Amino acid sequence: MSKKVKYSLNKIHEISQLVIDKIKTIKIVLLRGELGSGKTTLVKSVLKKMGVNECVNSPTFSIVNEYDFSENIIYHFDLYRIENIEELDVIGFEDYIYSQNICFIEWPEIVLNNINLKYLDLEIRNLGEDKREITINEVN
Repeated sequence: MSKKVKYSLNKIHEISQLVIDKIKTIKIVLLRGELGSGKTTLVKSVLKKMGVNECVNSPTFSIVNEYDFSENIIYHFDLYRIENIEELDVIGFEDYIYSQNICFIEWPEIVLNNINLKYLDLEIRNLGEDKREITINEVN
């Protein structure tokens, strides 16, 4: 199933709800798009709408941030700085994605061939100013 939606940033809560509806059954969420397209902004909005009260920041330098949520854990990855897949072995990346916890993965291109689970593929395009277009695909 593929869905394409144009939205303004002041309506991001509506897009967040679409994502929340999907992650009830799909735990891996890949976020693709150019720098500044709104990947982290979307994750922040989703987590806030889910009730996560912690400060949500991009894990650009830590690679992964962890958020406690309703006796579960949500992982937020930023793989922008990863140059080879072996770097992820050091942090136990596969353990995270097979943990049955929700994983948001920004810049997932380096791991696409290593994900053998159903996932949600979100591609965000910046249309200028505060306009965005998101393509939502469920991948088996």
